[in-house]
Amino acid sequence: MSKTYRHIGLMVEALNGYGDKILNGISRYARQKTNWRIAFFDRERRELADLVANWQGDGIICTSSEARFAEAAAQRTIPVINVSGRHADPVFLNVIGDDVATGAMAAEFLLDRGFTRFAFLRRRDLSRFHADRGKGFATRLAEAGHKVETLSIGSAGDSELEAWLTGMERPFALLASTDRLASMAIEACWQTGIRVPEEAAVMGIGNYDQLCDLCSPSLSSLDMDMERRGYEAARWLDHILEGGSAPEGTQFIPPAFVAERRSTDVYAFDDKQVVTALRYIHDHAAQSIKVGNVVTATSISRRSLESRFNKLVGRTIHDEIWRAHFALATRLLSSSDLSLQSVAEQSGFRTASALVNLFRQRFNQTPKEFRIANRLIKPPRSTD
Repeated sequence: MSKTYRHIGLMVEALNGYGDKILNGISRYARQKTNWRIAFFDRERRELADLVANWQGDGIICTSSEARFAEAAAQRTIPVINVSGRHADPVFLNVIGDDVATGAMAAEFLLDRGFTRFAFLRRRDLSRFHADRGKGFATRLAEAGHKVETLSIGSAGDSELEAWLTGMERPFALLASTDRLASMAIEACWQTGIRVPEEAAVMGIGNYDQLCDLCSPSLSSLDMDMERRGYEAARWLDHILEGGSAPEGTQFIPPAFVAERRSTDVYAFDDKQVVTALRYIHDHAAQSIKVGNVVTATSISRRSLESRFNKLVGRTIHDEIWRAHFALATRLLSSSDLSLQSVAEQSGFRTASALVNLFRQRFNQTPKEFRIANRLIKPPRSTD
């Protein structure tokens, strides 16, 4: 009797803060596959390395964390797809985050806040993603004419971190390579009397919701779109099991957006009127606003505000308004299933037709095309 089902093994660490989002993505894809039988293995890393060597099934999605796991997987003839950036080995098909692009996106966000002094905090280990996030951060800042102070700490680096932060000229913006490190930085700032975000804006990476919300103040973080990563891994596994070719090289998932919270709720421009204008624009991005509304929120003339705004921000007030509208629209498109009309109403475009026309002019694609490329992933074509 021929086999009618696909036996899929999931060896994903679900309790690391991000694993549940990866599993959500896998689950979203698996719901389309009535012939998939899922086996989920919640084991210690040592046990998983033994399991991957002997488990009898059709394919595996895993979070590889050590060399021994990779060595065992290399001996298998079934497809093994890794979704962890911590140990991305060529023996797997790796579906992981684009860490260089993530660092660059974080830099862009903090540059827009007016900072000119920057710090990067990472772990003192050999994990690739720490270095790549720092590389993307430093490269984008160098393009803008800025340098980055970097600290690599071990597992017990609290005093080292406090001394480093105390020596930083303020105000400054700090990016940590993970949310856990960012939470350490917030605590170290409190211990040393550095006010967050007024003197130090702090951002993490991962958008681990519970941790970010429990920080004091709450932590802004860059969302790596872990759910999409899980969906994409399941999609590729299905493609291979159905006879398609595996993709060449690592598949990088781009970062999604910055989840803004209190730790970066500040502008470092040395002009209160410009800061007031910026805050008004971003606080009202969901509404249809005009330059006149922004001017009214300040206490100076339109001509004076426009001149000072252009000089400090490098864009016109009008451009910044539309930039805020588009940023909100793209976030809603990539992270929700809202209709185009609802997206338009919630991002200041009013109507779906206005959103479509202006979106096409700005990005040379429709909102639907953007959503497909960034969220609703199409299966790849099968190869004969």
